[in-house]
Parts: sequence; C-alpha cells; structure tokens
Amino acid sequence: MPNAERCRTLVGRAKSATLATMARDPAGFPYASLVAIAFDDAGRPILLLSELAEHTGNLHARAEASVLVSEPAGLNDDPLALGRVTILGACIRVPDAERASVREIFLREHPAAAQYIDFRDFAFYRLEPAALRYVGGFGRMSWVTPDEYRMAAPPDGGV
Repeated sequence: MPNAERCRTLVGRAKSATLATMARDPAGFPYASLVAIAFDDAGRPILLLSELAEHTGNLHARAEASVLVSEPAGLNDDPLALGRVTILGACIRVPDAERASVREIFLREHPAAAQYIDFRDFAFYRLEPAALRYVGGFGRMSWVTPDEYRMAAPPDGGV
C-alpha cells in the first residue's frame, strides 16, 4: 500500500491531533497543543479553535503550522512503532461562506461540540497541506506530496 494511502487511513480514524504553531512569546519556538480534528474530502484538517486560545493567536501572527496524527497507542506496546503523519501547511480561518459545510463535517466527527460550536469566540480553521511526512515505524518513512495525498483513497484495511 502506498504511503499516501496510509496517511489517508490514519486521518480517516483521527479524532484528535497535536497542532504545532509558531509561538509569539517566547518568539520563534514551536508551540504544540492537543486539538479536536476532522478532515474534509480532500484530507485537509479542519479545526474548531477558540479565539482565546494561545495557538489561535499564534496562527494570526504566522499561519505556518503542522498537525501530527498518530495511531492509537493501544495498538502497540512500542509507541515509536506506531504509524503517524505530520501535515505541514498554512492554517487559516475558514471563510464565512464555507462555515456551514465545515460545521457539518466537524459535527459528524464531534457531536458533543454542538454545545459550543456557535459561541462567538470559536471559528473554523483549515490547514492546506504543503508537505506530509509519513512514518510507519522503524525504517518505514517518506515524504508524501499534497497531490499524492489528496488523490489517495484510504483502504479498508489497517495502516
């Protein structure tokens, strides 16, 4: 199975991810946080972020970001043997005209978010993949292009 398909399989199962942004203070350091995540049909990460959150302020200052999605730790005793993908790209606020469609995608994955999804301080952000790094455990890794990733269909089997 091509690594692009493995990436799509991983994101197809993901409910959470690690979002890494560029910190404003202290400036220039990576800032990582846990976020709820959903993916659109093209495999682009969709995030529902509070405007009060540190990572959101970081994104307003610099849109460069990445998300790390990993297999659940319970699938293997060695966490470094788990499959994972890091998706790098610009993460920007979703235009109001697209809010209804991404809202539907997000709620399908996170129905409990209905309690706060319409609060004024929450907005949707989408990361546009510029590069992807797949690691399938020891010695199994590669860069995946955005085109390979977008065109890949997740198989029914495992990662």
